[in-house]
Amino acid sequence: MAENKQTKLHEIVVPTSPLPVWYFIFNTDTGVPKYVAPHWHRGIELSYTLDGRITDFMIAGKHFDTQMGQILVVNTQVIHSVDSTIKKGNKTLSIIFPFDYVANLYPEINHQEIDINYPEKLNNDQKLAYSNLQGLLTQFYWLASSTQPLKNLKMQQIVDEVLLLLLERFTKEKPPESEMGQRKVYVINRLQFITQYVNNHYQEKLTLDSIAKKCNVSMEYLSRFFKKQMEITVDTYINNVRAQRAYFELKNTSHNLTQIAMNNGFSGVRTMNRAFDKLYGKTASQIKRNFKN
Repeated sequence: MAENKQTKLHEIVVPTSPLPVWYFIFNTDTGVPKYVAPHWHRGIELSYTLDGRITDFMIAGKHFDTQMGQILVVNTQVIHSVDSTIKKGNKTLSIIFPFDYVANLYPEINHQEIDINYPEKLNNDQKLAYSNLQGLLTQFYWLASSTQPLKNLKMQQIVDEVLLLLLERFTKEKPPESEMGQRKVYVINRLQFITQYVNNHYQEKLTLDSIAKKCNVSMEYLSRFFKKQMEITVDTYINNVRAQRAYFELKNTSHNLTQIAMNNGFSGVRTMNRAFDKLYGKTASQIKRNFKN
């Protein structure tokens, strides 16, 4: 089910059978929400804005406002999120290459990263490769929604060509941890732990105190640290993750609002409605009515 596929995105990347990668088509027809809470995974993620824009795609604390034709890559274990205004006609493609799949074909990726997110810095060879990638990803987008019998073979071929271009033209050596500085490594590791913990335990009772104890720090320190690094409070982050998961359950099941609230860690429908209103500008009750119409 779509709900399960979305849940897995934040834990283990499950390929979209029969391909070796996970992919998803985002457009105004799929009803995908405008918000994806900060998270990370080992897989290498590619985002392609075919039409429209993503107004705020955050990767490792850097904010991107994508335009039509723009490609973004999220390297392995990098925290990222999306908070975007959805407009009619928006079309975006996401592909996640499982890290082990890439590393088995190209072991050098263990000490390299893909550097493609700033098109203005590309050399002439890279600009040509970038143009080729745009064409391939556009083909993939339209093939994904087609019914032609050979579509999976064609999509597999495109996946291989895209990966080859990324690795051949856009890789660079990762900076050693000594250059990153101990403080930056500490920040990355701590944020990865917190976001993964919330994504894995959002159905349970989560508090600032319980997460602080898991991190062996005080509540005051955790509150300041998280707000500074993520630009939102821990409580807001927890509610956003729950609301995001509840949104997909709302869209993809016939469960009533009370069931959905309980399944996603909310104390009740009223609490869930408040979280939805802050995140989506509509309560869960209003969104449920919209899906029915």
